[in-house]
Amino acid sequence: MTSTRRLMPFPEDRVLEDAAFGQGIMPTRLYALLLPVWQVEIRADITEGEDFFLIDRFLERGLRHGALRTVDELTAFFALDRTLVAQAVRFLTAIGHLRESGGQLSLTSLGQRSVDDDIRYVVTRQDRRKLYFEALSCTPLTRAHYDDEVVTLLAADELTSVTRSDRYPRFTPIHVTSGFDRSALDRLRDRKDRVRFNLPVALDAMESLEETLVFLPVYLVRGREELLVYGQAGAGDTHDPELSMLCARAPELINALDNEEQDEETDERVLRAARKWLREQNLDSVAPEQDADGTWSVSLPATAFGESGIPVSRIGTYRMAGSRFFRVWCSATTPRKRALLDRLDQRIGSRRQITRQETEELIARLARQLRLEVPDLARLRVGAGKTGLTGLEAQLARLENEPG
Repeated sequence: MTSTRRLMPFPEDRVLEDAAFGQGIMPTRLYALLLPVWQVEIRADITEGEDFFLIDRFLERGLRHGALRTVDELTAFFALDRTLVAQAVRFLTAIGHLRESGGQLSLTSLGQRSVDDDIRYVVTRQDRRKLYFEALSCTPLTRAHYDDEVVTLLAADELTSVTRSDRYPRFTPIHVTSGFDRSALDRLRDRKDRVRFNLPVALDAMESLEETLVFLPVYLVRGREELLVYGQAGAGDTHDPELSMLCARAPELINALDNEEQDEETDERVLRAARKWLREQNLDSVAPEQDADGTWSVSLPATAFGESGIPVSRIGTYRMAGSRFFRVWCSATTPRKRALLDRLDQRIGSRRQITRQETEELIARLARQLRLEVPDLARLRVGAGKTGLTGLEAQLARLENEPG
């Protein structure tokens, strides 16, 4: 792992915006963390459920409910080719659904259960696979974390590339002092909501072969009284409710965050970052301001935005300063209205599929972010046309014709 862009392919400010204006919390810190995860390789007899092939379903139902007992009876009853039926019977016998004795066919208990549930159950003996448990409490991770094309789990020897001081954001690994609790495997096996945890229908004769500590990159947003965790699976657009709850209940993690937040220099670091950014924009005369909630902002004049200045789409957004941040603001209403149009164009202007409800929810969120009254689609469509956002204008015109 050599690229932080590949590690976390969405910006921190998107996470802050969702937390503040999507979830309604008042963010005070954002941390880039590496959560410890137990990667447990198991061996077990597994039962998995699949869709029936059409002919297999008919044949097994015939045996279960039609008092049919031979290949010839099945062939005649379903008016099928005998060779095809014989081939299907051999397959169903091989996967443990049928047994044959003296030319008579009967369903095994696995076959009977498959017919009753209308799911083709298949047993694999001594299957090996990996299961993932959040290591702070040995709680299983949900199915989304098993998608290795989206989620990166870092081995211990890969941490240097994402914790080096010359990389940003710099991720902080959270360490655990206790080993894996093997009773977590028994608790997992007994769960009813198995699909959520990437589990087969059944796990029998299960044993742990190897337990390795790996690390899951996340952004953790902390508010006054709550926290939200955002991972790669949600792409920064939505938080992970399970991980958020687990982290909120992990005393060692909360204590580590509390100790970091006692640093008296954190406000000074935010001020230095804000002043540096203002100098780079040739806005030295503007002074950062601390809001009532303790966070910082820079309120810029309307003339600071535009084609030759700062893009209006930056109004209402956050800029990071370590685990803290400051917000870019403009008290003038007109630039904020244009910012809403620009942000909306970025999000839906070229999207082929988006519903009216999704659009109206996004508009309401952007309006909250920019402290504006929520405009209707017609008003926005007119504004988009006046400002030359033709793609957005066409998209809004289409959505106006959809039922609300």
